[in-house]
Amino acid sequence: MDVNRRLGMRDTVLALLLTVLQGFPLGEAAPNPSPLVGSNWGNPRRYVHLQTSTDLNNFYLEIKLDGTVRKTTARTSYSVILLKAETRERIAILGVKSSRYLCMDLEGNPFSSPICLKDDCLFNHRLLENNRDVYYSIRTGILFNLEGSRQVFSAGQNLPQTALFLPKKNTVPLERLLLHREKRNRVVDPADPHNVYLGQTEEGSDSRAVQEDDADLEVEVETGDEGRNVSRETPLAPTEGPVYWCETTQA
Repeated sequence: MDVNRRLGMRDTVLALLLTVLQGFPLGEAAPNPSPLVGSNWGNPRRYVHLQTSTDLNNFYLEIKLDGTVRKTTARTSYSVILLKAETRERIAILGVKSSRYLCMDLEGNPFSSPICLKDDCLFNHRLLENNRDVYYSIRTGILFNLEGSRQVFSAGQNLPQTALFLPKKNTVPLERLLLHREKRNRVVDPADPHNVYLGQTEEGSDSRAVQEDDADLEVEVETGDEGRNVSRETPLAPTEGPVYWCETTQA
């Protein structure tokens, strides 16, 4: 009798295990061909700085709160980028701190938008044999180039150095990326509208820590003029958090 009971319990346990396992599909045998496609996008470990190089300097893509898209010689909070894949070869490029997407108009001029416009803010991605990445408009095929020159991508052609990108691991502390959101979401106390008492709660706190200007980490000791492309649109308030999937909003 005990033997039959034990066998019955074993069969029950095996049936439960089989049911649980059936709820989890097995992974594909072939490895994912694209490192951009995955369920863990938005993970801070995926934050990068997009670097290009010339004979004299290294430059980084920077997307500011006011919509400015430019190159900078320093790694700053505004140069922290998240690459979000729509498909294996099509991505959106998001400035993490500004919560604005890199976009390109029909003339090849870069600008930024708080929403991901499907025609303007999606880029084809290509990994070249030299392990550099290029990004070009899905609508016009024009390369994104930090120097601003316009060239339609064609495989095998000579490409400008400032259109060849190398993702560099983020070195900016996460609290610097989230600072402006905390300030924006702060609830005002009617009894202390100017946060007089709040500012005195932590002894020795430095008020300069809330400034938006970045004299950031890993500043490259480099010289050179900074290119600057200003957003065509009226600056909008950034969203409450980065949108990690490109909306189908038409331009």
